[in-house]
Amino acid sequence: MKYLGVGLLILLASSCAKDNGGVSLSINSKNNTYSAKKSLKIGDVVISDFSLSIRDVEFKQDESDLDTADVEFRGPFELDLLLNSNALSQTIGDLDLVDGTYSVLRFKLHKSRDWLQTSKLYDRSLYLAGTINGKNFEFWHDTSENLDIENSAGIVVNGNTVNVVVTFDIDLFLNSLHQIDLSTAVDGDEDGLIEINPDNDDGNSDLADQLKDNIKLAADMIKD
Repeated sequence: MKYLGVGLLILLASSCAKDNGGVSLSINSKNNTYSAKKSLKIGDVVISDFSLSIRDVEFKQDESDLDTADVEFRGPFELDLLLNSNALSQTIGDLDLVDGTYSVLRFKLHKSRDWLQTSKLYDRSLYLAGTINGKNFEFWHDTSENLDIENSAGIVVNGNTVNVVVTFDIDLFLNSLHQIDLSTAVDGDEDGLIEINPDNDDGNSDLADQLKDNIKLAADMIKD
């Protein structure tokens, strides 16, 4: 019986080794149209800062799997994906996954008070800053909702570690679900800063919701 037990343990360990691979997840931003320039410019808009706060990162094999609650990375995570208009990449971490093909990555945009109150992401989930026609603007949103990023071919995990990259395409921030003309944003209180947020501080809450929707659609998942 003792030898039989040892044999079963070895068989189980061997099975687990064969049936489990892993992923290394990172998130970054890109801007193809203006990649050769120092500033990320879309028309008369220059974006110099892009940050988001997320939690509850999950890999799903298909859309029918979305109702399960297998959280691989709990978070929250504070992601700074632009610094002075330079695209940045941030690693979330490594994890083991059961071998299979994963076509959906889900995470939640999450406003958090875990950050310092001086942080641009304190109690916010999205943040953008830059200039519109040379005038400073700041966008933020405090939405808390799932973001599902699909890869139609699927990310295949088969006993190995796969590098998975989520990329936010800044070229799509003003041109995906909504066609956004940020030159229509106003500085309602005339304090020198165009504020675009759901609190409607400067009268631009509609633009804030449209920007939020576009940013959600600007993400893509690839195997590096």
